[in-house]
Amino acid sequence: MTTRFGAVCLQLGPRAGSATTRQEVKEHLDYFCQMVDWAVGEYHLHSPLGVKLMVGPELALWGWPSTSTREMHEKYAIEIPGPETERLIEKAKEYDCYLSPGSVVERDPECCSHLVFNTQILVGPSGVLYRYRKVQPWWPLETAVSPHDLLDAGYDTGKYPLFPVVETDIGRLGGFICYDVLFPEVARQLALGGCEIFLGSTAWMDPFGRPPLDWWTVCCRTRSIENMAYGVYTGSGVPPSPANEMPTSGGSFIADFEGRILAQSQGGEAMTYATLDIDALRDHRQHDRGNNLLANLRLGAYDYWRTTAGFTPQPQFRDAPELTLAEADEIGGQEMERFWSAYYGEEVRAPRRRPAGWDTRWSPDADGDADATCEAE
Repeated sequence: MTTRFGAVCLQLGPRAGSATTRQEVKEHLDYFCQMVDWAVGEYHLHSPLGVKLMVGPELALWGWPSTSTREMHEKYAIEIPGPETERLIEKAKEYDCYLSPGSVVERDPECCSHLVFNTQILVGPSGVLYRYRKVQPWWPLETAVSPHDLLDAGYDTGKYPLFPVVETDIGRLGGFICYDVLFPEVARQLALGGCEIFLGSTAWMDPFGRPPLDWWTVCCRTRSIENMAYGVYTGSGVPPSPANEMPTSGGSFIADFEGRILAQSQGGEAMTYATLDIDALRDHRQHDRGNNLLANLRLGAYDYWRTTAGFTPQPQFRDAPELTLAEADEIGGQEMERFWSAYYGEEVRAPRRRPAGWDTRWSPDADGDADATCEAE
């Protein structure tokens, strides 16, 4: 087993905006692979340990899933396995390393005919090692569906575990995506599944994600502390510009199992390198008597997950013809209203987020007119 090795955050941005065709997806993938080549060359030159793990950002290489799910499904979502993952596997074989391009827009015809997932993948020399489908998509700006919505519709958690962890020769790896980090349950579930290294991918939008709203840094460090896990936490590096539809904050970093930042980048495109030591992590988990946050976790004391309904699953998505931004917005607003009513005992009207230019399509009512609730407010 390789116990000490180099890890890299590939803080990249998409080529010429978001991908809207499979050809543009290929161009973004070409760029990612070029940067893998560059990173291996540079860090093998400067470090005797070289590079064994590289992690990219959320969707920054494939584009933002901000149109209808059916449009993404038909125009540029990828299947796993497929030519894109085969290309990544060849790179992993070439350098005997593990690669995560961050997350991609995934379609799975076996699961549903029109929905897409925001999926983080990890590949190694032996093939695709896991796919993690984002459990907490950032509605309504992101119209990818959560596996949670489909559990009551027969989603196969045996074939597609909600929180996969894979054993490798550099340790046990698992990942999460952007908004997931604000929910400690995601990382805790991975840790209790054996995860030692979190692969975090985000596209936190600029100026959010930078101080004083540097939630990505704060929350990722906390997830490493409370789960005694390394983290390779990669952000997207799209600089602010009129040409960029979605500038992002960057801020990639690598943290150790006590939350110390080992290396960190700022904004724009960049690469960040640090050495990880799995023997040191396991020694810490075995011998830390004061702050052993996994061994000392009193799970039986907590029942909030039983008493709080949380976000309502949406099993109807499996058979619905479409999922649009307007639908995601409306459902999110209804969930806020339901939460407030249960928590405070009064009815409220939650705001809807529909700036000009958003897709406000909605199912027509009996009179053939668009539902009034989908009009911009």
